[in-house]
Amino acid sequence: LDDKQVSSIFRIFQEVLTNVARQAQASRVSTVMRQETGDLRLEVRDNGRGITEEERLHSRSLGLIGMEERTSLLGGAFSIQGVDGAGTTVTVRIPIRGRS
Repeated sequence: LDDKQVSSIFRIFQEVLTNVARQAQASRVSTVMRQETGDLRLEVRDNGRGITEEERLHSRSLGLIGMEERTSLLGGAFSIQGVDGAGTTVTVRIPIRGRS
């Protein structure tokens, strides 16, 4: 990963954890980061209240907007899914490119 990718992934991960701490009412968080077919995949799951569809679609949250923008600028894909009372999963996929 190049420096820009590393920095962006760190900031996205940091924001996800901040959102869990502030909003989720979770007692557990699990994370997985791995390389999958030329992509870096970061997945963060919590066992909290679960983001609602309304919150996800109509978010004015600068945190969510920022995570989506950072992912997009790296040519990646960002998704967030919640299940009422069962938690939220954030998945980020970023293509891995070598240093230039």
